[in-house]
Amino acid sequence: MPHEIDRVNSKDDPRRCLGLIPSGGQCMNVAVDGASLCEKCARTDLVENSRRQYLLTNPRFQARLAELSTADEIKSLRDEVAIARMLVEGRLNTIKDDQDLFASCGAINTLLLTIEKLVSRSHILEQNLGQLYHRSTIIQMMQAFVEIVDEEVRPLEGGVPAIDRIVEHIYAYARTA
Repeated sequence: MPHEIDRVNSKDDPRRCLGLIPSGGQCMNVAVDGASLCEKCARTDLVENSRRQYLLTNPRFQARLAELSTADEIKSLRDEVAIARMLVEGRLNTIKDDQDLFASCGAINTLLLTIEKLVSRSHILEQNLGQLYHRSTIIQMMQAFVEIVDEEVRPLEGGVPAIDRIVEHIYAYARTA
């Protein structure tokens, strides 16, 4: 017998699923704890996101995977890194006391080493594919950009002060990045 999904009683219920039904309205089912979708909409979302390497059926895992795999720090092998981070989070969140922490150190360390290897290999892959630029290349690109802006804006009325402001913004951004 299929699992029964709870329904909300009102349209403004904060537990309401954020999924859309075929007619275009919002789903009236209760979302899974820690997720924004109910089990039914999460399964539908799985089909739509079938391009992912991992088809997770737990809506909470789906939401967390989507959040982690879009982080800028994770360049490729995103799903693997995201799942490894989810495992670390899950293990850390179950620790109750120092004794449990000590007992978990080996497993946590293994997971952290796995994450390190995945990120390192991802970085190597991207370097080999030409997806990462060396610092000197970025500096050359910025200098070329400033020269292009200078050539195009200088002839305009008020161009020199505008160029100065643009260049200041670019260098301020470069310092923070």
